[in-house]
Amino acid sequence: MTMKSLKLNNPVFRRGQKGAITMFSAILILILLTEMIIYAVQVGVFEQRKSSNEMRQKLAFHAADSAIQQAKQFMLANSILTSSSQIDLLPNGTDGWLAPSAALRWQECSGVTGTNGTHPCFGEPVPALRSGTYFYEFNGSDALPLNPDAFSTSPNETVTMHALLCMLEIDRTKDPIVQGCTADLTKHDNRYFMITLLARGEADCDNSGNNCRAEALVSEKIGSFGPGGGEGGPGVPLTARTNVPLSGTVEISPNPNAGGVGVPISSWVNARTDECALATDPISPNSGSYSTCERHEWYGQDKWPADYKCPGNNCSCNKNEDKLLTYASGADREMGIDIVLDENFPCDLWRYLFGIDKVDYEKVKDMVPPANRLTSCDSLDENSFGIYWVSGADCDMKTQIGSPLAPVFLITAASNTKVNAGASLFGVLFVTDVEDANAEFTGNGKATIYGAAVMDAVMEHFNGTFQVVYVDAVVNLATQTGSFGAVAGGWTDFHATWQ
Repeated sequence: MTMKSLKLNNPVFRRGQKGAITMFSAILILILLTEMIIYAVQVGVFEQRKSSNEMRQKLAFHAADSAIQQAKQFMLANSILTSSSQIDLLPNGTDGWLAPSAALRWQECSGVTGTNGTHPCFGEPVPALRSGTYFYEFNGSDALPLNPDAFSTSPNETVTMHALLCMLEIDRTKDPIVQGCTADLTKHDNRYFMITLLARGEADCDNSGNNCRAEALVSEKIGSFGPGGGEGGPGVPLTARTNVPLSGTVEISPNPNAGGVGVPISSWVNARTDECALATDPISPNSGSYSTCERHEWYGQDKWPADYKCPGNNCSCNKNEDKLLTYASGADREMGIDIVLDENFPCDLWRYLFGIDKVDYEKVKDMVPPANRLTSCDSLDENSFGIYWVSGADCDMKTQIGSPLAPVFLITAASNTKVNAGASLFGVLFVTDVEDANAEFTGNGKATIYGAAVMDAVMEHFNGTFQVVYVDAVVNLATQTGSFGAVAGGWTDFHATWQ
C-alpha cells in the first residue's frame, strides 16, 4: 500500500479536507454578505439624498406657490389701479400704475435685451409677446412688495415675486380679434389684459439667504374679468331683461350718443318673443309715470355740475314744459326713439357684460376680492369703490355709494334690492337672480343712480322717484374696476428662458 493510499483512506485526513471546504464557503458567503450590505448602504444613502432633494424641492415649490396666491390677492386689492393710465384715479390722489408719473409701476420689456436670463421679462418665452409686455418695478425693485417671510417655514427658505402685464390689443375687424400685447397707450382698453405672476422659491439656503441648494420657478396667468369684458359695458342708463313697472315715477337722462352721434338712448329693454320673452308689456304703464329728457333739461342748466350731483336736489324731467323724449302715464304713452324695445335682446346679460355664461356666474363671484363679498349693503358708502358682490336677504341702499372719481360696480344677488329716499350710487348697479330665482328690485322714495342700471331680476315696483342719469365718465371708470380669474392652461412650473 502506498503512502498516497494511506492518506486517502485515513479518516482524520478526510475530515481535514471537509473543514477547508467549509471555511472557503463561509468566507465566500461573508464576502457576498459584505457586498450586499455595502450595496444596501449605498442605496439607502442614495434614497436619503434623493428624499432630501425632493424635500428641498417641495419646500421651494410650496414657498413659490404660496407666494403666487398672495400675489393674486395683492393684484385684486389694486385691481382699480392695475391697468389704468389715469392720474389722480382715486380720491386720495393715487395714480393708475400706467400713469406717466412718479408712481409708474409698469416698465416696458422692450428695453430688456437678450434671449434668456433671470430678469422677469424672460418669464414670457415668446419674443413677439415679450416686446409688447410690461414688467412691475417700483422704487428700484422689480419684485412685488410682499413679505417673503410670510411664504416660508424657516429662515433657510426664500421667495421673490414678479409680475408681467400684457395689455391686449383688440381689433374686432380681424380674426382673431386679439392681436397680441401692446405698449401703445392709444391701443389700450383697460378691460382687456393679462397678468403673469412669477415666483422664484429657494430652499436649503444659508442663514443669509444665499447659496441655496433647491429652486422652483412657478408662474400663473390671470386674466381680467372687467364688467365690460363681454360684448361691452352698459351703454345706456337702463338695461332691463325683465319688465319695467310704472307704479311710481321713473326718470332717465339718456346717453346722448348711444345710437350714434346725436342719437340718445335711455332704455334698452327685452322685447323677445321666444324662450326669454316677457309675460307682459316690456314697459308697463299702471298707476305711475315714465319720462326721459336730455341731460341739460334734467339738471336745469347747460353744464355738468363738477360732482355730477343734482344741484339743489330738485332735478327732474319736467312734464309741463313739453321737453320730454318719452312720456308714459297710465294709458297715456308717448314712446320716443330713445326707448329701444329689442326683439334680439341678449337673453344672457352675464355673457353680454362679463363674457361668462350665467350658469357660470360663480367664476365672477370667486374673483371678487373676499373683503368685497358682502351679505348686505350696510357697509357701502361714498368711500367704497371697485367691484362688490352682495348675497343674502337684503341690499338696502340708504346713502351715497361710490364717488365720481372712484365709482362702484355693484353686483347684487340679494333676494330684495332696494333704493331708499336720499340714496345715490355712482357707478353701475347690476341686479341679478342667480342666487334667488325670485330676486327683485324695488324703489322707496327718491333715489338717483349716476351711471347705469342693469336689471337681470324682476323690477317689482317704485313707491317714489327712481332716477338714472347716464354719466359716461363714471360708467367707464366702473367697468375698468374688474377682477381677475385664472387663465386656462396658464399655470406652469418651468420656464425655458427664465433662469
